[in-house]
Amino acid sequence: MSIQIGTSRLPPLEASASVWVRVRRTIQVALREPNPILVRELRQSARLTRTPVILAVITSMVTLLIASIGGLMSANTEPAEVGIGVFHTFFSLAFAVVTWVGPAVAAATIASERSGRTWEALQLTTLAPQQIARGKFFAALTYVLMYVVMLAPVGALSLLFGGVTPTEVVLAFLLLGLISALAVAFGLAMSSKLASPAISVLVTLLLAVPLSIITYLSGGVALSFAVHQLWSGIPGGPPVWLPTAYVRADFSADYWVFLVLCPLVAIAVPAWLFYETTIANMTMPSDDRSTRLRTWLISSSLLLTATSGLASLVRSRVDWFIASLSSCWVFFLFAAFLVAGEPLGPSRRVQIHWQRTGRSSLLRWLGPGVSKATTTTAVLAVVCLAGLTATGLKIATTREERLMLLSFGGFALGFSLFTLGFAGFARARAAGAAVPRIVLAGVLFAAIVGPNIALALSGVISSGNTRLFLVAAPSPTFAFFLLNRVSLAGTDADLFLLGGAAAAIGWGLLGIGLLLAASLSVKARLRAERKAYDLAIQPPESAA
Repeated sequence: MSIQIGTSRLPPLEASASVWVRVRRTIQVALREPNPILVRELRQSARLTRTPVILAVITSMVTLLIASIGGLMSANTEPAEVGIGVFHTFFSLAFAVVTWVGPAVAAATIASERSGRTWEALQLTTLAPQQIARGKFFAALTYVLMYVVMLAPVGALSLLFGGVTPTEVVLAFLLLGLISALAVAFGLAMSSKLASPAISVLVTLLLAVPLSIITYLSGGVALSFAVHQLWSGIPGGPPVWLPTAYVRADFSADYWVFLVLCPLVAIAVPAWLFYETTIANMTMPSDDRSTRLRTWLISSSLLLTATSGLASLVRSRVDWFIASLSSCWVFFLFAAFLVAGEPLGPSRRVQIHWQRTGRSSLLRWLGPGVSKATTTTAVLAVVCLAGLTATGLKIATTREERLMLLSFGGFALGFSLFTLGFAGFARARAAGAAVPRIVLAGVLFAAIVGPNIALALSGVISSGNTRLFLVAAPSPTFAFFLLNRVSLAGTDADLFLLGGAAAAIGWGLLGIGLLLAASLSVKARLRAERKAYDLAIQPPESAA
């Protein structure tokens, strides 16, 4: 393996340069000095004789399938409906190709370097992990986009029948390219974690196939009915509805929020996470793996909250705020598993690097440390969930709507604090990241299912006493139960609200206590490690 690394002939960049100057400098460097990993991967791909054969076979199969479907439909169907059917069939197949082939191709890139014993040689170069990740990403994306380019003439067959416009076809291909980038980023993150290419491809496909099917059914088929309610000109049921919505929907606030902002956020947030995960997995364990992931966590939580809150404000409906609170709640549950993988604190190598570079206290707070990570995420949960709840209260018009927002938002906040606190506490008492995550998953399962099992054993169905539902108050599912019971009049509704408030406050106080206990445990363990290190480096006392 030979990698040629050029040296830039451009003048050094001043620290006070503007953003535009930095962007222009980056473009100039990219044009003059292409990524060496990308160049090497493309040269290796060009030598493969099987690539044109695979592309030709897949293109021929898709062409025959689309032609057969078009011929069968044209016998008893109008040409416009045939064109629409061919359009949705082709891009559904193309979605399956890029979401299955893309992760599989990317999953073998970094893992093959480790199995081929070339990863150590790659680390000896002056290439940063970011450069290696970008080179591997664009190389795999180029390979996947070759499939899209080869299938492009087949996708244009729908224009021969009518029913769709050229703009819809072009937009569908652009969206297919964005989905391909997301799929490749996922495969690359998996490849950076696993050492064997065969295991990496197998695990990636086992995850990518069901995830792609769920995304297709939920984001395609199911979401099309919700879009049909917003814009009646867009039919409900066909899966490839977004290009049609771009063409047929009226320009308004709904258009820019739901058709532009939300899809971009839905693609950018996970793609950014996969990219940062790839870089973190390629760095040494003693390096700083936390700052970039913490930056993603802070930025993504605020971006997700702002986007969901803006979408709810545009619709001015309380149920949209409930959905926004649910999405943020799920995000912080995922964040708990993410911060459970943090180290106890920065290594001595990282500390020395911080001292030499004069890193500020704010940037050091974003560095490695499970106590800092859980505290920061807990503050973010308070800001995001409380902000969404307060914003929803401004548009609530009835007492029932205000109670729905307060009960659901309070429960989401309390249980999120508990989840983050337990994640930090479990990590502070463990040697690695695997055991805390497994224990956290078990505790969450017990918290969700346990109270419901107790409710079933209490005989609420046979007795008919609805007050026995309070047995399930500690479960997070009780927050959704409150949404249906809050509109009831009388003492039962007040009793349910009181039980939910007690459970939410209990979870929150327990989470804060666990956060404090985790901080004390981390400080004690770091103090013990420093003491052991100081004893190890002290010179032995001379004998008397």
